[in-house]
This record gives sequence, C-alpha cells and structure tokens, in this order.
Amino acid sequence: MSTQHSSPGGSKGLESPSSQGPPKTTPSSPPHSPRSPPENPPRSVTASPVTEAAQTPPLGSGSSPIEVGDSLEPTAEDIEIESDADTGYGDDGSSIDASLSSSVKAGVIENGLRYHGFRRDRTYYPFPNDENEQNRDDMKHAIMGILMSGKLHFAPIGENPQSILDLGTGSGIWAIEMGDKYPSAQVQGIDLSPIQPPFVPPNVKFVIDDIEDDWLYPLDHFDYIHCRHVTQTIKNRPRLMDQAFKHTKPGGYLEFQEVVFYTFCDDDSMTDPYPFRVFMDNLNVGLAKLGGDNLNALKLADEMRQAGFVDLQDVALKIPLGVWPKSKEFKLAGLYWRENISDGIKSIANRAFISGLGWSVEALEVFLVDVRKSLYDASKHVYFPLRIITGRKPLESE
Repeated sequence: MSTQHSSPGGSKGLESPSSQGPPKTTPSSPPHSPRSPPENPPRSVTASPVTEAAQTPPLGSGSSPIEVGDSLEPTAEDIEIESDADTGYGDDGSSIDASLSSSVKAGVIENGLRYHGFRRDRTYYPFPNDENEQNRDDMKHAIMGILMSGKLHFAPIGENPQSILDLGTGSGIWAIEMGDKYPSAQVQGIDLSPIQPPFVPPNVKFVIDDIEDDWLYPLDHFDYIHCRHVTQTIKNRPRLMDQAFKHTKPGGYLEFQEVVFYTFCDDDSMTDPYPFRVFMDNLNVGLAKLGGDNLNALKLADEMRQAGFVDLQDVALKIPLGVWPKSKEFKLAGLYWRENISDGIKSIANRAFISGLGWSVEALEVFLVDVRKSLYDASKHVYFPLRIITGRKPLESE
C-alpha cells in the first residue's frame, strides 16, 4: 500500500508528465463545505441563501507547487496534438440501439440547453448533453491524455482483457480508443444520452441506461470497469461500488478518474476578489441540493475499500486553470481546462443555480459575466486536484 499524505492536490507538482512519482494514497475525507461568498448577486424570491462557511483544507507540507511561467498564451504549434483515433470505421451498423424513442433522442430543452430525455422524470442529471457539452467532453479527454502521459488507464489490466465497461461514457471517445487499443475486448459504454457516434470499432457498443439502476450483467463478468467525470452526480455511491464489485471478475479492476471540483492554490496568489471562486462555492452548494457532491473524489478510495476492493492506488494529480504554468504540457492542459470551463459555464451552472439554489435566469446571466472574465486572470495560480483511483477485486483464493 502507498503511504499517506495530507494534500488534496497531490504531493508532486506537474512540471512534466515524466516527473510523476509512484502512486500515493491520500486521505479520503473531504474538505469542509464550501465557504459562503461575501455577497451574492440578486436572486429570485425562491432563492436559498448560502449560509455555510468553511476554510479551504490546508495542503500538506510535502505538496510541491506547479512551477509558474510567463503566462503567455500557447502558440498554434504548441497546441498541435497527435491522435491515435481511427476514423475509418465501416458502415455496417450503428453503435446504439435504433429502437430508442424520438423523445429520448430529442431530449429536454431548458434555458436554451438540451438535457437527456431518457427517464427524465426519475433521473435528474444536472448537466446538458448538447453539442457544446459533447465538445467539452472531448476536450476533457484531451486534458486527461496530457496529465496521464497519453495513458487511457492506470489499472494493470494486461494486454488481452476480454470485457470492459465504461460507466457514464458521454461522447464515447474513451470507449472507442479502448476498443482500438484492445481488440481482444468487448467494450461497452453506458450513458443516459444517445450522443455517441454511429460508427465505431466492431468491438465497441453503447447502451442507453442509468448506471444507478440494477445492473443486469452476469456476476464476475468484467475484467475492467472505468468511470470518469461522473461520480459527483451519483446519489448512492456505496451502491454503485457494490454493483461494480459484484460484476467485476475476481482479479479484475475498477478505476475512477475524477476531479475534485474546488479551486486550490499553492502560493497565496488566489486573492479576493475572485468571482470564479465565488462561483465554485455556490455551484458546490447548489449541486449538493440536487443530490450531488463535487468533492466526492476525496471519498472514493475509502468507499472502494469498504466495497471489498484491495490493492488500492490513489494517484493525485493537478489540473492547472489557465496558462500560468511554465511547463509546455501543463500550460496546454491549463489552456484547455480554462476554455472548457469558459465555454460551458452556463451549462455547468444552469440546473445547480436555478433548480438547486433558486436563482433567476437573469441573476445567473449577470453573475456569470464577471465569472467568465476572472477565468482569464493568470495572476492567480489556481488548480483543481485530479484523482486516479484503482482497486482490484480479490481472487477467490485470497
């Protein structure tokens, strides 16, 4: 087992992908509830004021800061990325069940954003599934590629896995690349939204379903189960862990790749006023009112252990926000992360602020003007912790 340290952001700065040390286990207790902003924008009469206050959890003394650079925007040459994705798939059929109803495919429109239509009356997923959100999903995939040094996973699943499950597959880009990488495996992606491309590798299939429902797969079936950027919306994570454990083969792996959605800083440059920090405070409270938990990544290791997984590895990385890092790789990751949030700020906020906190649409639009501007303040050396957590289901002989 790895040794513990106290930093939510990790014990290593992100000078370059090759500088990442061995996996480090970190505490799984979350920070306190988000602090209350000094002053909120105008709200509707049904608004629920944020009254909880808290301090940012201290970073351990072993946490190395990301090296600060010149804060210049990357050039066109800097942002060229090679892709291994194969777009030459045949036209022998769709990857998604064609029997889906028109209402499921059409979705639900709220404030100009499209949300999932599948089981919309019982499953309230807080984020859209429209084209902008799909583009953001693919951009997050590129960010993960940078931070994980091009790897799709950290779990040691061998060269010839047979069955892989992707929970909350989104645009399907991760499942597609896994299908290319492991032609021996049947790769299945599950999501509430039928937004995946129609033509994919022959060993990849997408299913529209709710991962919080009962799983109908055989027990001890999957060599590897993967979940990324999803768990903050799961209302019953212990049940999800239990189902994953039951349906993983003995010796198989479960892996989470999840962001701690809170702003951290190693050099005291995140000074007030900082509208984006106020945004995050309110977002996390609003999402919690809808049953989510933006700080859940800090709890996953303990929850996996309680479900029965062993040999847990909890790798702590950092996603810089903006172009302030010195390293070319992490300047690029920060650029992508900044643009990902900027392009999707309304999508991120809409349900959490309006349904969760009771804000009016007009108040939210006014509030987001300064929030967007503050994203481009490179004098604040902000990052988000990223956790890659793997666990193995014990063999029957163990």
